[in-house]
Amino acid sequence: MRIALYYPWLYLRSGVERMILELVSRSRHDWTIFTSHYFPDQTYPEFSRLKIVELSRVPVNRGYSAVGKAALTIIKEKIDLTDFDVLVVSSEGLGDFITFRNHAKPIICYCHTPLKVIHDPFIRRRYLDENPQMRTRFFLFSETFKFMDRQAWKHYQHVFCNSQEVRRRILKARLAPADRVEVLSPGLDVSCMVPSWEYQRYFVVVGRIKWWKNLELAIEAFHEFKRRHTEFDDFKLRITGLVEAGSEDYLLELKHIAGSGGDVIFKRDPTEAELISAYRSSYCLLFPSLNEDWGMTPLEAMGFGKPVIAVKQGGPAESIIDGKTGFLVPPEPGAFAEAMARLAGDPELTRRLGEAGVENVQQYDWDLFVERFDAYMDSINGKTRP
Repeated sequence: MRIALYYPWLYLRSGVERMILELVSRSRHDWTIFTSHYFPDQTYPEFSRLKIVELSRVPVNRGYSAVGKAALTIIKEKIDLTDFDVLVVSSEGLGDFITFRNHAKPIICYCHTPLKVIHDPFIRRRYLDENPQMRTRFFLFSETFKFMDRQAWKHYQHVFCNSQEVRRRILKARLAPADRVEVLSPGLDVSCMVPSWEYQRYFVVVGRIKWWKNLELAIEAFHEFKRRHTEFDDFKLRITGLVEAGSEDYLLELKHIAGSGGDVIFKRDPTEAELISAYRSSYCLLFPSLNEDWGMTPLEAMGFGKPVIAVKQGGPAESIIDGKTGFLVPPEPGAFAEAMARLAGDPELTRRLGEAGVENVQQYDWDLFVERFDAYMDSINGKTRP
């Protein structure tokens, strides 16, 4: 089959881009990626080997006027689907609007999350708490967006989503009926993930440096850990991740919270090799995000044999087995600190959780993910049943 895939912004190295890359590269079908903003220097270099068509350019910043302009551009966009059998939309908000003028062929959605600031109650509350002057504008934007989004979702024949958490958001928002929404969690190239079984004395945070990642919790928890447990004074915290446009002020805020002691080390915009190194030598991954949609970095850490301490909400509560591959705790510095101390004081437990994590992530192999996606594509073409 010839498949068109649309995603508005192809310019980062996040879990969304990784999913698209793995799906298109491993599938037995013929894919062309359409995007409204392609920046090859910031995303995975492997995209250069794929067929990519850039459409009318949209802005990547998230202010109200920019989002409105992007939405209007996407709504008006017409893709020539004459030679394609199906359109797949990689959705986390505005991408759904491509369906308004492009539904002559079957459309399948892969939903990473409905627009997060509207449909994730934790993120919405934090945004409004920090921007009380925007409450009226946000309400108007939210109601308008939800109405338009429901119209766009009517064109989806089937919806894959990355977690039960995201499925709940979809159903709560009445975007699609339950029998049309299937959880298909993204995965790993488990064959390439070889644990070093080395546990150097530093905790690591890996991922985009963005305000909704709640990274200040990891720093505050690390400080609490050091205050309560002076016997672990040699431990450090390393924060490794891409700094997006618009996140420089947040990075400065994090550095202020970290202080000048030198125990919290930042590595911004790491290479792929630097990311792998951060995982392989670390003691444990801290994952402080609130109600994360799915969470690729916990899977990656487990694949490298590292325990994970994460907030007991959202996707991590589905992928991490509490007490067996890591610890799921409340979003409080003290709770994180005690879990960190438990691992720091028990290297045998740390290794045991790491071994269980390696076993756990085998179920998330990319080949299994792509095979299910391809099978559904075949069903559209009449080759198999869905």
